[in-house]
Amino acid sequence: MGTMKTSNIIKSLRDVLDHESGKKKKQKAALKKILAKLRKKEAKLKKKIEGADSDKARKALTAKLKVSRAHRKKGVAALRKLNGKG
Repeated sequence: MGTMKTSNIIKSLRDVLDHESGKKKKQKAALKKILAKLRKKEAKLKKKIEGADSDKARKALTAKLKVSRAHRKKGVAALRKLNGKG
């Protein structure tokens, strides 16, 4: 399996969050998978930020990281809600 772009991962996250009907178990599994991908993407972005040559590149990568974190946080909240903990 290749790496997914952040936008595709976020789209997948939205699809899972918006999909109201369906089995909770499948939703949880899909959500966990997406959150894991976002976590990996964040780690890659952090490494890229550390190795960035210019401030412009660093700022762009930091912005992507911020968006990714926000979406992952949203996904974690949704997973907690599905688990009945929030």
